Amino acid sequence: GTQGSLTVTGNVTAYSDERLKDNVETLDGSKVYEMRGVSFTKDGEAGSGVIAQELQKVAPELVHEGEEYLSVAYGNLVGYLIEAVKDLKVEVEALKGAK
Repeated sequence: GTQGSLTVTGNVTAYSDERLKDNVETLDGSKVYEMRGVSFTKDGEAGSGVIAQELQKVAPELVHEGEEYLSVAYGNLVGYLIEAVKDLKVEVEALKGAK
């Protein structure tokens, strides 16, 4: 793969049109609680994200195996985060109502 950083002046997008997808199901947002966000040093630079091997155990479809290293489809994490926030909103509303 390409090494180094990628900088673009526009948006980076992926095809996400419903017409391209089959077997659509809502994600389990609670899987977020099994994920771990980390800070680290890589190639002498501070970074943040996830560890591919850890994420692979929770959401294997987000991890891609290269010839030598694993990579993560970070943008696809958004679906899990959306569902986790919705779950938390339901909990917060229930707690507010329990006053």
